[in-house]
Amino acid sequence: MARGSGDGTLKKIIKHMSDASSCPLSDVCESVDLMRSFGIRQDVAQNIYECRDAALALEEQLCQNGVDMCWMGEDAFPEGLKKLSEGNIPAVLFYRGNYSLLQNKCVGFTGSRKVSESGIRITDSAAGQLAAAGVTVVSGYAKGVDLTAHRAALQTGGSTVFVIVEGILKNRIKGEVKELLDEGNHLFVSQFPPNLTWNASNAMKRNNTIIGLSDAMLLIESAMDGGTFNAGQQTLKNGKPLFVVEYGTDKPTAQGNRFFLQRGAYPLRGDKTGKPVLKGVYYVLDKSETTGEYEQLSLKLQ
Repeated sequence: MARGSGDGTLKKIIKHMSDASSCPLSDVCESVDLMRSFGIRQDVAQNIYECRDAALALEEQLCQNGVDMCWMGEDAFPEGLKKLSEGNIPAVLFYRGNYSLLQNKCVGFTGSRKVSESGIRITDSAAGQLAAAGVTVVSGYAKGVDLTAHRAALQTGGSTVFVIVEGILKNRIKGEVKELLDEGNHLFVSQFPPNLTWNASNAMKRNNTIIGLSDAMLLIESAMDGGTFNAGQQTLKNGKPLFVVEYGTDKPTAQGNRFFLQRGAYPLRGDKTGKPVLKGVYYVLDKSETTGEYEQLSLKLQ
């Protein structure tokens, strides 16, 4: 909340907390000199100190709305996020819902908001198959591929994680999923200040969080730029298995698909009826007992 502070400042505090666990966070924020001693500028430290009352009020608001938080240094912080490059690790997660879903096998979905009808069908089938197999579906709660994946997982009786761009207190339940939610089948996650409104520039940051929370990523349709293309690039950069729909003919909404398939992504194909064959996804999610690496299995027609 303090002016001038962001993830970098929070990470300095978290590092200090891990190095000197005897000093609680509340004590750190009470001392401008202490904050300055581990690299926080004077003006920022002063702003943090002066935000104490506002922070306590926000804490109460979060509590009243059923929101919890998990810091980067805590044991419950997702392991997959810790493995991202340091600049992409969110310092804190705000969440509402069933946090234990992050302990499941998880597959992230990414794709265009302007996805084609066949892309919608593939998303619906793939997310439904994964959910029926006990895999939690993770996506970004946007129109198109994201909402289709969330809804398909819930309709199948499975679970889903919504990784949102705005602050958790600004999030609204969308009509497409509202009637499908229960206490145990979903989790809303935000890495942004709780009262932050939607901001397009934060979508790229959100992509890395989806990747970090997922054991593999499934890309439905990507242009040669934009958010989905970024998600594909970051997936490969972070060494996560990337499955990309391989269409029989070129699609204007999927020009980036071939790009990723030529760079090591696994092709996601369909059977004779067009149903996506996900058998390989299950294999690739299991690591080798001897090497600890993902099994390198291609997806083939059944």
